[in-house]
Amino acid sequence: MARIVDLHYLTHQLSEADGLADRIDAWPEELWNVMRDHGALTWLIPQVFGGDGLDRVTLMDRYIAIAEGSLTAAFMLSQHDAALRRIIPIALVDPADGEGSAAWWLRRIVAEGLGITIGISHLTTSIRRGDRAMSATPLSNGGFRLEGSMPWVTGAERADCFVTGGTLEDGRQVLCLVPANRKGVIVERPDPLAALNASRTSEVRCDGVEVGPKEVLAGPMMNVITSRQAGGTGGLETSALALGQAKAAIEALKSEDPARFALEEPVESLAKEWDHIKRSLLDIVNDIDSPITPEHVRRRANALVTRATQACLIARRGSGFLLSDPAQRWARQALFFHVWSCPRPVATASLRDLAGVADEPSCPLA
Repeated sequence: MARIVDLHYLTHQLSEADGLADRIDAWPEELWNVMRDHGALTWLIPQVFGGDGLDRVTLMDRYIAIAEGSLTAAFMLSQHDAALRRIIPIALVDPADGEGSAAWWLRRIVAEGLGITIGISHLTTSIRRGDRAMSATPLSNGGFRLEGSMPWVTGAERADCFVTGGTLEDGRQVLCLVPANRKGVIVERPDPLAALNASRTSEVRCDGVEVGPKEVLAGPMMNVITSRQAGGTGGLETSALALGQAKAAIEALKSEDPARFALEEPVESLAKEWDHIKRSLLDIVNDIDSPITPEHVRRRANALVTRATQACLIARRGSGFLLSDPAQRWARQALFFHVWSCPRPVATASLRDLAGVADEPSCPLA
């Protein structure tokens, strides 16, 4: 049975630790421990493997609460869970499979608290290393040899296992599990980022890394990430994180002195839009018939978190520009949603918004 979690207390604990994590160039142990102590690392794992097996609606509420307290923590958890989403479908097919299998990893994550993360941006949206950032060569035993790089891997230096993929010569792709201690796996030092440095996002190289047939999660096939076999995508989860970050800024605006600015109308407008986007997100999760798509929700969530955090910074004036103030941190962190796994149509729409170019009349969010 899933444990009961006090989301307000979880948000508060993460908020208390978030500022320090933003200012140090080190793994945010306190943030990670808060999530671990609240059972967040096993929320997604099915009960058959010892996890909580939470439904997606409940998970969305929890992602929002975590992101409200600390986007760094939410980002790390999102990558942990993105990896889990790729291995859970395979584990459920054969929950009794042996060492090195998806089921074996799930049980170890629950029992031992092992870290897992994902490095598939080279198969989706990243242009850092090109279309063939990671090549996959078939082996005679049914496994593959990986050669290349995973450009953006969160928590790489603390991971025990990576979910990644490579491209075969014929253009087909494969998704697989790669233990961090496998020969040829090299974790580079994290590059400094504009925000979320505590996520320890690094490039991971694979120099002739060999994976066995039990470590193959999906493929070879074209566009392996979009296949049901690969566990689908987590785009709505990123929108939930944006809602959490926006909520933190909106709540902070509510606490500002109304005599300094006429805040009532802006706060009301932002809060109303927040409610609308969350309802749209949950409608999609619940498969309620609607013209709104996940990309539309992502676009609206991106725009809202940008405006809400900028509004909070403006209301805080000079105080908000201090590194000790959360307003500047939230404003920097909001940039994350425009560059991290942002689908091209969403990025294009954002560019049009920034340029003041009107939408096409058919757009349901116009």
